[in-house]
Amino acid sequence: MNRLIILGMFLLTGALFSCGSDSSGASSSGKSTFGGTISDAANVTVHFEQFNMSRANHIVGSTQLDENGNFEIALPEGFESALYRMRLGASKVIFPTVGSESDIRIKGDLNSLKNYSFELTGSTHASKYVNVLQSWKAGKITIPNLPGELESLDPVSAMAAAISIGGKSKGFLNLHEATYDRLQGGEMQSGYRLDYANYINSIKNPPAPKAQPVQQQRRRPASKFNVGDVAPDIALSSPDGKRYSLADLKGKVVLLDFWASWCGPCRRENPAVVKVYDKYKDQGFTVFSVSLDGSTDRWKKAIAQDKLAWPYHVSDLKKWGSAPAKQYGVSSIPKTFMIDREGKIASIGLRGAHAIENELKKIL
Repeated sequence: MNRLIILGMFLLTGALFSCGSDSSGASSSGKSTFGGTISDAANVTVHFEQFNMSRANHIVGSTQLDENGNFEIALPEGFESALYRMRLGASKVIFPTVGSESDIRIKGDLNSLKNYSFELTGSTHASKYVNVLQSWKAGKITIPNLPGELESLDPVSAMAAAISIGGKSKGFLNLHEATYDRLQGGEMQSGYRLDYANYINSIKNPPAPKAQPVQQQRRRPASKFNVGDVAPDIALSSPDGKRYSLADLKGKVVLLDFWASWCGPCRRENPAVVKVYDKYKDQGFTVFSVSLDGSTDRWKKAIAQDKLAWPYHVSDLKKWGSAPAKQYGVSSIPKTFMIDREGKIASIGLRGAHAIENELKKIL
């Protein structure tokens, strides 16, 4: 729910900025375009939206990327002074415009969009905003330097960036209050002041959590097995036809990882698994990956792209009909099981490098 509220604070339309010129230049016909190239997103549908809080999100245009990840969306009415969002599946990118842009282009990789690691041209205003978020997510901006970076943005863009970066963490309350103070003059910013004030107030005075009925508090079993159970063996073939068995790895600490090339959350989690593997692979740790793919080619391509360097990759290529997934009671992916040197399950459902590493240190 908090994420929806946060998005709502971003997603505003109307006259956001003064009707000045942008170095990209305005279209004499009033028609504009938004397009570009997103690699690793062939044939995915992209939606380009303009948002506000008072009525439903407005889709400006949608189209399917071609086999090379190229797309083009025509905007007959041109850009407005607003915040826009590009949406491809679970990946979303927000940026501001001043209304004078004629052609905005984006170039990047689908898996890197969440980190704003892409190139945006055609609007100096939007590029400036994107660069600040990109630098923050890359760790190039420290918290002490953050207020100065937001000062370089217009007040509304600074507000959107502050919410994206700090969310409702009380540690960023001073940043929000300083940003709010900039939303003072001008009729075009007045609509944001009340919304942002309410947002800041919800940080100072968070609502008490609602008590859930007892039946909703009971957690469903994470799998068919519990911590301490012996992990059943899995013996299947790799993409190259070599047969690997989980039981053969007894004596090592193993992260049993259920994933698939078509699973966005799995692909976003892979760098964390790679990070831990690279750090502990010489200390008796490895990964045994079970893919719920149906295509050997896509499976092999994902292994190479995500740099999953361990040799233990297996699948029966039956997607959700996967026998190991049924055996372990896996109903969603990514799903992990940490298995100790004795072949027993030590933990279930670890996500993120920090969580995996913490559990690994206990049993190495």
